[in-house]
Amino acid sequence: MAVKANLEFRIKNLELRIKNCFLAGSGYPLAGIRRFAGSLLSTVIIATLFLLTVTVSAEAPYTAVRKPIFAGSFYPADKHQLEKKIDGYLKEAVAKSEKIPSQIFGVISPHAGYEYSGQVAAYGYNQIKGKDYKTVIIIGSSHQVPFKGISIYPSGSWETPLGNVQIDRKIAQYLMDNCKSVKVYPAAFTREHSLEVQVPFLQRSLKSFTIVPLITGSLDGDDYKNLSDALLKLLKENPKDILIVASSDMSHFHSYNKASQMDKLALKDIDELNIEKLFENLYNANCELCGAPGVITLMMVASKLNGQAKTLYYANSGDVTRDKNRVVGYGAVAFMYPDKSDSALSKQEQNTLLMIARKTLDEYISKGNIPQFDIKAGKLLEKRGVFVTLTKNHDLRGCIGYIVPVAPLYKAVIEMTVSASTRDPRFPPVSKGELKDINIEISALTPLKLISDPADIEVGKHGLYITKGNYSGLLLPQVATEHKWNREEFLRQTCIKAGLPQNAWKDKGTSIYTFMAQIFSE
Repeated sequence: MAVKANLEFRIKNLELRIKNCFLAGSGYPLAGIRRFAGSLLSTVIIATLFLLTVTVSAEAPYTAVRKPIFAGSFYPADKHQLEKKIDGYLKEAVAKSEKIPSQIFGVISPHAGYEYSGQVAAYGYNQIKGKDYKTVIIIGSSHQVPFKGISIYPSGSWETPLGNVQIDRKIAQYLMDNCKSVKVYPAAFTREHSLEVQVPFLQRSLKSFTIVPLITGSLDGDDYKNLSDALLKLLKENPKDILIVASSDMSHFHSYNKASQMDKLALKDIDELNIEKLFENLYNANCELCGAPGVITLMMVASKLNGQAKTLYYANSGDVTRDKNRVVGYGAVAFMYPDKSDSALSKQEQNTLLMIARKTLDEYISKGNIPQFDIKAGKLLEKRGVFVTLTKNHDLRGCIGYIVPVAPLYKAVIEMTVSASTRDPRFPPVSKGELKDINIEISALTPLKLISDPADIEVGKHGLYITKGNYSGLLLPQVATEHKWNREEFLRQTCIKAGLPQNAWKDKGTSIYTFMAQIFSE
């Protein structure tokens, strides 16, 4: 019975891999499907028999220097052309995005040919550019060779047109010692592109670093737990030295609109660190991730750290080729350590406040009722300033908040949800028919801090509250980020919001306060 159960597990896992991985073996939207269509039956039979006899082996030989296999196909083989291409992608990402102020410990990065996914990948690498990570652990999924477990490249170096990158032998050995699923199986790396394409981006983004390449085969629950626990311990012991890259593309070969819908669902689960929901959506084919094991492992690590995830950019191959019939989706996501301040809300507390806001909005607009909530302990009972922002189809639909703490946080959210939906003088009250299109964002504020030097203001981190006489105005941190304002423009716009002349921040009688906001949304 045990042998039969193991066989059924491996075949089931193989079926998922055929659907999500082997189709994308070339990294190009059509080539992989053509190869797959001609040899499906033989692939299933051979791979199933292969799984019964092959596991990763610590005794298998490996190449001390892994030569680039996909230079010239997935990315340029010429050093200068490769540098120019990557630097171009990074330059565009810099121009169109803001740096995340929190410390990043992981990113999800796509792995198709650079022409298709390079620009998306750049949004992730832009966030870590110039950082002092010493070791990058890259996790990819096998696209060519089925096996059970996790294969590691334990020593030596990897070569790209930009030079050689050494393997961190110490970290590699640590992972083999602390996760029994991690062993040496060189065949997994022979024709695998998902890790190789990440290395040139790392070389153009980081100063000096080593790598630990991991390829996942079929995994069970213990494999995920053991790997995430080992990575968690490494991060806790070396919080600024280690970066984890989960290499994954998203939906494969659907229409543009369907792919966008599927990928939006996956990114929502990832941003919310909702591992159970992502498993469910993957199992029911509501979304696809060809590097799902690495993504899920990174989500597990983030959950154990009480960290956060944030989608940086999404696109699909149709945005490049303009062929909207059969596309492949690509997403870049950053994973951050938790805010170290005592006021930081956990993911569970954030979800509770969003639930309270949503239920309040729906019941108040639909029935005129304000629901009751039984909150007995924790940070939700602390008095905090808070803003509730409503958007409809990405456009502002209402935003009102408490600047100073006057009520317990959860009660303030209830009141501000009602106010933002019905009392914002800029908009008519939200109607019942609009509810399904409304998105809720909550900004939990830290206490106001009076500053004497405007140079202390950090755009992207601080919000501003400016007062003079009977005039006052506030702008949240995300407003400056969304409009790409510099410090002086942020000050001018806050003065305008207060009804003051735009340069009133320079006046002697003007008081400038900063605050920070923990921002989260549905």
